[in-house]
Amino acid sequence: MSALSQKSITENFTEEKRLSKDLNLIYDFTEKPNRTNLKAKSDRAVVAKLRADLVLPNDKILTVDIDFDSTSGYHNNTMLVMDDFGVEMLVTAFAVKYGQQFADKISNAWAEKKHQNDPRKPTYLLVQKPTIDDGIPNVFVACGDKDHDTGNNIKPKSIV
Repeated sequence: MSALSQKSITENFTEEKRLSKDLNLIYDFTEKPNRTNLKAKSDRAVVAKLRADLVLPNDKILTVDIDFDSTSGYHNNTMLVMDDFGVEMLVTAFAVKYGQQFADKISNAWAEKKHQNDPRKPTYLLVQKPTIDDGIPNVFVACGDKDHDTGNNIKPKSIV
């Protein structure tokens, strides 16, 4: 099969949808089996994985696969916050619902490097809904650390 034929087959299985001038979705309709522990709702899909190309301050690209699969199959991932406005909205919600001390932890984590020698401030925050009634969501700071994979298997801790 020629490269031209392969391209047209791929195009038949994709659809591009522009939501706004800077938000473009590309759907890949190629059928794939669900090899995750996640289950869709009866009336809503759930996000299993996102792939992000991050533009670093040195103008290089770092690709990050964000995998929401878990061995329990419980889908408690709620939010991905990627900019100052998103953090402002999250901080406001935390201040109202959980208290200013938790809101301040989020603001500080976003505004500062995790460690002084880290190359940059966080790129995004991941928020998980509480696992117990009346609990506080986990908020994880991501992609600002110098070492992304140290191989030491230390479990990241929520900032709140």
